[in-house]
Amino acid sequence: MHKLLVSIQPQDFQIIAFFLLVGIFEACERLRPARKIDRWADLKIDLMSFSFAVLMNRICTHAILTAANAVAPARVLGGLHAIQALPGVAKMVLAVLLADFVIYWIHRAQHRTNVLWRTHAWHHSAEYLYWFSGFRTSFLHSLIYNIPQATIPMLIFKLSPLQTGICYSVGMLIQFWEHTNVRVNIGPLQWLFISPEYHRVHHSVGQECRMNLGTTFSLWDRMFGTYVDPATMPEGFQLGLGEPIDKKKIPRMLLGI
Repeated sequence: MHKLLVSIQPQDFQIIAFFLLVGIFEACERLRPARKIDRWADLKIDLMSFSFAVLMNRICTHAILTAANAVAPARVLGGLHAIQALPGVAKMVLAVLLADFVIYWIHRAQHRTNVLWRTHAWHHSAEYLYWFSGFRTSFLHSLIYNIPQATIPMLIFKLSPLQTGICYSVGMLIQFWEHTNVRVNIGPLQWLFISPEYHRVHHSVGQECRMNLGTTFSLWDRMFGTYVDPATMPEGFQLGLGEPIDKKKIPRMLLGI
């Protein structure tokens, strides 16, 4: 059994986790939907975006790790032996925490500069949020986010394939969780983690889209002044960019330019 786990690659965990999560979140959305949505309205766009996102994830991860290994060889990264010697669970928790902190600031920059906003606008074009809509990302969006997501667990913390696969599965869980169309109250955990309601505020039309930027932990927004309480939002507030998508612009938006 141990040999089998060692031989499994991180990508294998992602595939297994993906299909498990599809079943879980589809059932949850059917049983306890937060909003009435038209799943068919953007299904073709979402399928195209998902296929594109998976392809870009594979390409970007491989390219980033190859480049990082060339720029920062093992003897340099070996200077991090103190954190690399930590227990596996501690390393995984720290890797997720550090990656989310870096992504918070990347995400914040995307909403404050025109150049970076173009890498992110495609993600905000979704007018209906459900578990599949979170995969609507541009090429440059995937590239930028994959830098911390690939280098932090694999190069800085030297996670094993099993540990890396678990972290990737957690990342995929978060991707489903934050975009799912489920009405749920997580109670006191909201002080640490984001919720679908929390992230729905971020996808709203208006200035609130520049708030609630955390992708896993809500504490960054609370610490750095970008938190909006979902309870203060009007019922059924509009999501998306506030205007129809010009089909001629879709190729450019997919690239993120």
